[in-house]
Amino acid sequence: MGNKHNNQEQVLIESPTLRERYIDNVDVLDKIKAVLYLTNDMVVSVEQVANYYEVSLKAIQTVIQRHRDELEDDGIYVLKDEKLEELKQNICDLHGEDYKISNKTRAFTILSRRAFLRIGMLLTTSFVAKKVRNYLLNLEETSTEEQKKWALQREVGKIDRKRMTSAISKYIPNTSKKKWAYPEYTNLVYDVLFGKTAKELRGLKNIKNNDLLRDSFSEKELQLIDEAETIVTALVTLCFDKSLIEKQLRQKFKDLILFKE
Repeated sequence: MGNKHNNQEQVLIESPTLRERYIDNVDVLDKIKAVLYLTNDMVVSVEQVANYYEVSLKAIQTVIQRHRDELEDDGIYVLKDEKLEELKQNICDLHGEDYKISNKTRAFTILSRRAFLRIGMLLTTSFVAKKVRNYLLNLEETSTEEQKKWALQREVGKIDRKRMTSAISKYIPNTSKKKWAYPEYTNLVYDVLFGKTAKELRGLKNIKNNDLLRDSFSEKELQLIDEAETIVTALVTLCFDKSLIEKQLRQKFKDLILFKE
């Protein structure tokens, strides 16, 4: 078991795809070691991350520099000017004058819980990070086959969605309306499959953002979304206009009844 876990842990350190599989298990942070949050939005400073994982500030900064793209997807922000002043006030309101950011500070980096957890999957010199990885791997061993299939389908869907957005970026003409193409095609897929827009689905499920909306779908629903977005990718690449793409999708899924009323 020890060698197996060591091998899996190394893969976790090296594989962005595998990290994505575990990134939503942010509650592991509280199970391993208590976290003091800076704000009600549950963001943490780089210093807090270093203290949590019991490593130097430089070690955390190195991980952030090497894996910036991944961490920015999770939520890592550099606050300056008005945003920094707002954070300083929030900290004082929550923790009092004894806990505050120096007035000399001109920029302050904060991270979401997901970014916090991802750093634990990447640090190689931290005993606490090793415990985090072991917990995640143990959790994987107790997951059901259905949970594993869902996680795999979710990852496949992320890859195919990136292909769709890339196709939109590359093949749709650069006009003032292009920026609306991404949400329009997303809403088209949802409307064809579920009879509702992304906003309506979020309201129905009481969900705040689109990433969490995707996480709320079943494996079967994720498969259908993936299939529809793959069709959109192919037709956009062939320079079909939106009306023809909609016609093709509705023809393909005409007998589907999921959330439609």
